[in-house]
Amino acid sequence: MMSKGMNNKIVIVGEGRVGKTSLILRCCKGEYSDNQESTINAFYLEKTIQVNDTENLNMYIWDTAGQERFKSITPMYYHDAVCAIIVYDITFKESFDKVKLWVTELTQILDTSKLIICIVGNKCDLENNRQISKQFAEEYSQSVGAHHFHTSAKNNRGVDELFQYIGQEIFKRKNTNVKKRRGPPIFEDKAQNQQNQRKPCC
Repeated sequence: MMSKGMNNKIVIVGEGRVGKTSLILRCCKGEYSDNQESTINAFYLEKTIQVNDTENLNMYIWDTAGQERFKSITPMYYHDAVCAIIVYDITFKESFDKVKLWVTELTQILDTSKLIICIVGNKCDLENNRQISKQFAEEYSQSVGAHHFHTSAKNNRGVDELFQYIGQEIFKRKNTNVKKRRGPPIFEDKAQNQQNQRKPCC
């Protein structure tokens, strides 16, 4: 039986100190700390998104250790993920360079045709120290089928928009899959059926 945290599972990855944990805490608890410690073990928090006037969607957001020395443990956490968030620090070019490696790893482990991928430039409150141009980041994201966001966990900018988009996409895709499984409605031609019944069998 699938555990609760595997339903609508979202994994958030990226290099250390780019603000992954801060984004999750801001989203799920409305909290932020300048002294947030680096994550060394995976954990998840739950977030409920209102997707329309009458329905909500529960998401389970998994934080994984992003430092290279812990990177070997992360693939096990990709299993059953419906969305991957790849975070980089806009003030640290090397963190964006590593985004390509994360994308490659995801394509090797998951079916990316069914995966929602979001690439997130965090710390946009430090715009004056930006090392990655918005256009370059957005063009790269588009080239790999990802949606790009700019966020600031510190100033709570773009965080709600990011997770609202993910919630809406999960809900939309689930409804689309349900309709495909059900197939089109079958309409029976009663007159034709009666005519067929009157025909001799041989």
